[in-house]
Amino acid sequence: MITVLLAVYNGEKYLKEQIESLLNQSIKDIKIVIRDDGSTDNSAEIISFYCNQYPEKITSIIGVPTGSAQKNFAELLRQCDSDYIMFCDQDDIWLPQKIEKTFNAMKLAEQSGTKPVLVHTDLKVVNQELSEIAPSFFEFQKLVQKDITLPKLLVQNYVTGCTVMINRALKEKCGQIPNDCIMHDWWLALVAVLFGELVCVSEQTMLYRQHEDNQVGAKAAYGLSFVKRKLQTLDKVRENYNATYTQAKALLSRYGDVLNDEQRNIIEKYCDIPKMNKFKKIRTIKKYGFKKCTRLRVMGQYFLT
Repeated sequence: MITVLLAVYNGEKYLKEQIESLLNQSIKDIKIVIRDDGSTDNSAEIISFYCNQYPEKITSIIGVPTGSAQKNFAELLRQCDSDYIMFCDQDDIWLPQKIEKTFNAMKLAEQSGTKPVLVHTDLKVVNQELSEIAPSFFEFQKLVQKDITLPKLLVQNYVTGCTVMINRALKEKCGQIPNDCIMHDWWLALVAVLFGELVCVSEQTMLYRQHEDNQVGAKAAYGLSFVKRKLQTLDKVRENYNATYTQAKALLSRYGDVLNDEQRNIIEKYCDIPKMNKFKKIRTIKKYGFKKCTRLRVMGQYFLT
């Protein structure tokens, strides 16, 4: 069984379209579990309508508001007991074969044996009226999906949660999502790289809607506007890097006893970077491959943090 976890907070504007896109998937044997995180708009009424219309397919979870998308998804994941799990935002549109294509890649990966697997895909970036902004999120963000190693994934997330499918083995290996992770998708990707396989489908399987209320949005990762944006938000840039070090420490705390020597050494070296002077930091980034995916971003690592 494939279960789609849909996290909702004040999503009335686009929620119906998203749910309809789930119902129109080529694979029909799915469950949709929705958790509303304390919406103050009409989201609850929309959820109730669909639960009543499709009681065999759609259910909702009621609980104390968590206050963030990350924690909302973590709570959905904690309560889910399914062989395959996908994550869904409230404001996008899934193309009809999204689940089918992702599941096919999952089954192919599992042919080599039982192991934790995460499959993710590319997206098409659109505006709130669904007009195209960029045909490929990977290209728009310059996210080169070749050879995603542990050092690369420690410093930058290559996975977009709303494209992700995980199997039961990864869910069990992951356990409860820790508060010190940056986002659930990043944590799941790290666990998959450590103990299983991270699979990328380089095809756009959904419309990634950009609007004024996006918690995590897509902005072009190139050109003068990108440089200007980073220079204007240096405090935020440094805060984001510090969050990656905290996340890496959480990995060591959770899995230190079962990591191999190479994995443990890589994570420990990454955690040590904030203590280093500029010269040693640059040398360590180069030696261990703690590099982001573009030269511009790497230069920022060297000189802006």
